[in-house]
Amino acid sequence: MASRKRKGVCIAGTPMYQQVVKLPEQIDFALSSLVFNIRQTSKFAVCGMGTCSIAGAFVSDYMDSCGGSAVSVIRGFDLPKWVDSDTTAVVISYSGETKEALHLYRAAVRKGAQVICITSGGELEELCVKDDNILMSMPYGFESRGAIGYMIGYIMVALRNCGLLSDLEDFKSVIPEIKKYRNELIENDENEAREIARFIGNRAPVIYGFFNMRSAVARWKTQFNENSKVLSFYGTMPEFNHNELVGWTADNLTERFVPIMLMDDNVSDMLRCMAETPLSMLMEGGMDVYKHHLRGKTHLENMLRAIIIGDLASLYLADYNHIDAGIRTKK
Repeated sequence: MASRKRKGVCIAGTPMYQQVVKLPEQIDFALSSLVFNIRQTSKFAVCGMGTCSIAGAFVSDYMDSCGGSAVSVIRGFDLPKWVDSDTTAVVISYSGETKEALHLYRAAVRKGAQVICITSGGELEELCVKDDNILMSMPYGFESRGAIGYMIGYIMVALRNCGLLSDLEDFKSVIPEIKKYRNELIENDENEAREIARFIGNRAPVIYGFFNMRSAVARWKTQFNENSKVLSFYGTMPEFNHNELVGWTADNLTERFVPIMLMDDNVSDMLRCMAETPLSMLMEGGMDVYKHHLRGKTHLENMLRAIIIGDLASLYLADYNHIDAGIRTKK
């Protein structure tokens, strides 16, 4: 198992660390915001790139799990043909300068959609104010990836206010549990996030999770990309069994890549078996496999737990590799 000597720096004092550990407080703040003049629509789309799109995907995963309305996530430059005046289009760009987000904003306005902007400023805020659209402001001075809690919370408020969600009680009730989980991690210097970073060492992490956790798995991938500055990839179970299992049997992969599985302990026995069986095959063949068990009471709690521990693991890996995780890559 590859590892790196820990750099003698306290990452708890870095701005990036302070941003990611405040995830529950960010969500709590956003959920308590008052937003007016949102009309009811039957369709809902989140438009953005990077962290902004992952925030939308997170809400989409949640809505799928609770039987709520569908939430579509739009990445790139083109809006789907179905976007119209009966659509709420939430356009997110932390900096307000993301080219794709600005393009999607203008396209949504042309289509007559109800447009809500989530940003800390920039051209997106200027356009939103000028066009008299709905603005949800994030505090300035963050990295985009450090503000995901604000994005998730504001999207949930938009969903409730446009009539696609009855209340926000699931999110409000889980905040104390997430704070407790976060505190248990950061108060233990030898926590599992640090263990995951050591396990990865100088290899490229490949993150897997069940399909209902796809947004959290994508978050791990992008945090290793942006914080740790390493290549990282992700996939989902049970799709892994159909496409990727054979590829992992190549002898030269073990020194370059390492699979990490996020195990949602609330899934059915059938799904759990569909993950455990191929992973056991890899381990029996000599492959290093890391399994992280998410033991929250609900699907939502497990997704939030996954974000917190994945974010911390990416910062520890950056520290081991003497990388500055706070280099700005605003979106």
